[in-house]
Amino acid sequence: MTTQTGTQIEKTRILDTAPELSAPSASSLLDRLPLKPQDRYHFIRSIGFGGMKGVLLVHDTDTDREVAMAFMPDFRERPRQDLERFVGEALLTARLEHPNIVPIHDIGIDSNGSPFFTMKYLRGQSLAQLLARLRAGEREAVEKYTLYRRLQIFQRVCNAVDFAHSRHCCHLDIKPANVNIGDFGEVVVLDWGLASPLDDKGCALLSGDRRAKGTPGYMPPEFLSPETAKHVGVASDIYSLGGVLYALLALSSPLSDRDPEEKLRCTATGEIPAPSEAAPAGWHVPASLEAVCRKAMALRPADRYRNVTELRQEILAFLSGYAPQAEHASWLRRAALFLLRNRLALVIIMLLVTVLVLLSYRLTH
Repeated sequence: MTTQTGTQIEKTRILDTAPELSAPSASSLLDRLPLKPQDRYHFIRSIGFGGMKGVLLVHDTDTDREVAMAFMPDFRERPRQDLERFVGEALLTARLEHPNIVPIHDIGIDSNGSPFFTMKYLRGQSLAQLLARLRAGEREAVEKYTLYRRLQIFQRVCNAVDFAHSRHCCHLDIKPANVNIGDFGEVVVLDWGLASPLDDKGCALLSGDRRAKGTPGYMPPEFLSPETAKHVGVASDIYSLGGVLYALLALSSPLSDRDPEEKLRCTATGEIPAPSEAAPAGWHVPASLEAVCRKAMALRPADRYRNVTELRQEILAFLSGYAPQAEHASWLRRAALFLLRNRLALVIIMLLVTVLVLLSYRLTH
């Protein structure tokens, strides 16, 4: 699903992933979906279309509120498998109850016979739109979304993905276009249509009956070959989170200036330029955060962070004035950070020492 702004992002088909969910299965749910009264939802306007779904803004007369409704415009021409995946996405997302994951309100069959689900109508903008405003130098956005604020957004995206992993589910399509920034600071991860169950080792359960999609720049290299598909899972989401962090630092996606074929080649070889090289002129990118990006987006899954918690702790370390482990900071760097963290205490100590020296001098003279 695209973000609720209606922006349609082109994706590249890469590998097979399993649409199956734990019981009750999407297939059995499709057979048991309730038929909703025709007059419950009143159409307001279209929000956008993407993939196999359309999204409408409707008024829910039962709860007297506006909600977003996802539906399949061409459901009659779609194979049953597509209908099951559509319902499966709704079911999976509904089970991921978290403040940073879009909530699902209702699932059913409309009066035309199409499956649909409703979710919270998200106001605001996608993270992709916000980054475009920042890169264009829009004053209001630049003043409001400082590095500290952008890292807070990233922390909340990590919270959503970490929670999903704890529920044995990986997203597999994390990117700024799938993150919504609300008018009051809300951060919500959208579009769980490509999500896959995880086994006990954190690997996605793959099958050959479905093609997954990825967006070059955020898509991990293991998506590119059936031989490396066994590594798809938690490590893949961590790579994509690294891509989001890259975009928050450089204000553009990794490899944004390359053509499609070159993007795939650079993804496969790990030739990703540093965020500081892609950032606008005069835009400062801390070297410590570049190191975190490099580790999260390492070519080999085994070289990335083991889990999202480790990645989130690295950002917290930076925000707290410590050196992230990925930086491999020297003792001089660590000493400088210590002084910065404790500069107020050092100033007070220096003042006290100065006062004591002056008092001692006066008493002796």
